Amino acid sequence: MKPRIELTSILAIVTVLTSRAQGEDVRPSFRDISGACSTPAVLDAETNVWKDHTLYPTSYYRSKVEQAVEAIDDVQLREKAAMVADVGTFMWIKTTNDITDLEKEAEAVPCDHILGIVLDSLPYKGSNAVRSLELDNGTLSIVIAEIIRSSSNTAFAVIIEPRAFPGYFNDTDVGDDLAKSYRENVPYTLKVLNLPNVVTYIDVGNSNSMDWDRQRDVAAKEIVDIFETAGSPSQFRGFATNVANHNAWDLLPGEFVPADDSRYIRPQNEQQFVRILSDALQKNGLPSRATHGIMDTSRNGVSGLRWSWDDWCNVDGAGLGPGSTSQTGDEGLDAFVWVAHPGESDGSSDPSGPGYNAFCGRDDALKPSPAPGQWYQVYFEMLVQNADPPLSVMSKHS
Repeated sequence: MKPRIELTSILAIVTVLTSRAQGEDVRPSFRDISGACSTPAVLDAETNVWKDHTLYPTSYYRSKVEQAVEAIDDVQLREKAAMVADVGTFMWIKTTNDITDLEKEAEAVPCDHILGIVLDSLPYKGSNAVRSLELDNGTLSIVIAEIIRSSSNTAFAVIIEPRAFPGYFNDTDVGDDLAKSYRENVPYTLKVLNLPNVVTYIDVGNSNSMDWDRQRDVAAKEIVDIFETAGSPSQFRGFATNVANHNAWDLLPGEFVPADDSRYIRPQNEQQFVRILSDALQKNGLPSRATHGIMDTSRNGVSGLRWSWDDWCNVDGAGLGPGSTSQTGDEGLDAFVWVAHPGESDGSSDPSGPGYNAFCGRDDALKPSPAPGQWYQVYFEMLVQNADPPLSVMSKHS
């Protein structure tokens, strides 16, 4: 059991760390809180909470979109791009500034919205061992839990550790450390965040992130073990898939397979994957209410663009997929949501620059691209132009 840290101490840590930030950080202005919910939020994780809640459009992403719109000359594209500001997106907790922003953002959420959070700070997760957040994972969980407790009128959905789960199983140079960190930190986070105004999801990669034919039961057993180690948390709903990826939901035949899933290691699409994993989880003892998924559709509106299923970086020709909606057509998938922020670069295509990734230099990637997380105006405009459904239709359902 990790030690409890008093909120005053946590906030002092955050303040000190924020003051260490190098350079000027221009933060967005936060909206009027007059529309905030005035009654306690209670989420029933036995049900699909997305049927009653829409993902909240954060001030951070709204400010990015508004600046991008100002830079667009084409009138029609400009009108479409402006609609993106009203589509909900998740907040990524990567820096101490993000924690401060989360406190402020949580004050403005209406009763029929849900504030999405991505916890992205597990040690050993990537090849770059240095993390931007200078809090250990246990302390981070307590920080987020205290903010959520103090914002009891706000509903939250939390995705835990994108990209970590596949690396947990695949052979990598950080595999042993990652597995140890994952088994310690993820159950602890699920336990600490088991609060009445929260639903939690573990990120599991996507349909092509591991050999699901061979590893589905092993993966399912590990998830069940994590769930039980966390004390079988009542607010755990299931898993998140396709985060920051381009896979289609129900494309048949799949983008890179000509026929039925039974002959292939990888499921054809995310719908088959959700059904495969959900079924395996139930067979391995997880309660059915905890076997549901949510899917990132922030860039999967267009299929057939990639040369390989593994290509993920700033894919040329990509378009926005459906915004926040529970109308997925499948009981196993709670909602389509935008987890990644459309318009932020996946990585740099410059081999001599910071944030370079070989995938960002491939022929099916849009180039030249800036460092990861930086705004990529051409990419944003492309995503808007190629949105499917079109923005005019999407905005009516978001």
